[in-house]
Amino acid sequence: MKYEITLRAKTTIRPGELYDHIAAAELAGVSVRRLLHYWRYAIIQPIRNTGRYGIFFDDGAIYTLRKAECLRREMRLNYSGIRAVLLLEDRIAGLDAEVRFLRK
Repeated sequence: MKYEITLRAKTTIRPGELYDHIAAAELAGVSVRRLLHYWRYAIIQPIRNTGRYGIFFDDGAIYTLRKAECLRREMRLNYSGIRAVLLLEDRIAGLDAEVRFLRK
């Protein structure tokens, strides 16, 4: 699958596009420093890390950033707590899909 790389910040998130770490932070409403903290704590993962040319994130990472920032602000969770909540949400969604499949 080819991704279009967007180097400048956009106001809307489009599926299939990649955003550099600065644009991703702006779209998620967080600082670049906080985005890098979320990456360090494995809350988000870049789609492409070229090292020299930057770190690129997709729309899913931006939505995860927004959700994580909401948990941090409203629930006052630390990075480990945010990661645990997001992992449990993913697990619940997977189990829910499995139950729907088995009921058919």
